[in-house]
Amino acid sequence: MQKNKAIAERLRQTAYFFWEQDGRPEGRANEYWLRAKEALQREMAYDRWLAEGAPAGRAEKFWQDAGRALDED
Repeated sequence: MQKNKAIAERLRQTAYFFWEQDGRPEGRANEYWLRAKEALQREMAYDRWLAEGAPAGRAEKFWQDAGRALDED
């Protein structure tokens, strides 16, 4: 449960950062949430790929695993 809260908080903070960087435009909350989710998914997949020794041809698996982990929230 704590992991889900930590991920949700990271998504919120990242989305807020992107929104601020773009000048705080109104009506685009979903766009920033999706950008934050993709950035976190990319980070999680890359970290896992590196931890596994950067195996050739397995990047897609790590990308999908990271996406599933985020969708569990």
